Amino acid sequence: MSNLLSGRPVLGLLHTATRNAASATLALGAQNRDRARLQPPGPGTRTRRAGEVSQLSRDECMRLLRTRHVGRYVYVARADRPDVVPVNYLVDDRGQIVLRSGPGPKLQAAQRHAHVAFEVDQIDEASRTGWSIVVTGRAAAVMSAEGDWLVDGPRPWAAGPRAHLIRIVPRRIEGRLLS
Repeated sequence: MSNLLSGRPVLGLLHTATRNAASATLALGAQNRDRARLQPPGPGTRTRRAGEVSQLSRDECMRLLRTRHVGRYVYVARADRPDVVPVNYLVDDRGQIVLRSGPGPKLQAAQRHAHVAFEVDQIDEASRTGWSIVVTGRAAAVMSAEGDWLVDGPRPWAAGPRAHLIRIVPRRIEGRLLS
């Protein structure tokens, strides 16, 4: 056994592992420094500079989500294929995202209680400013206590049957502001 440990192949593996660990540590340090610069400004902080990106608080994200009516629903279809579709939505009084759907893969993902994402943004290309919020959580097809589909919810812009409601229960809400 001692011959194996003193052999060149083992020493080469140890050297490679040490080099990989050092490289990963440096990369994580750089990522942490970059993320720290995205923290929300505290009281008495300087004025924001053009092009600066900052992280929005959860409360600010919820306030901004309530100002919009169109977002993007991200789910994985049964064919193990990711899909992104624009949808009309509202934020209910519990802070959950509610959208309408007709039958199909969006609804099937909700019936499976799939992990989904939801994104809303407002971008001003002329001034190069805006914000973006990403919500991740589980989707669920919503039914009333009697078993009938609820009729309250966002008004869809697209024509066609959209009798089903999907609710996204947020697990993570993150937002960025570009000034």
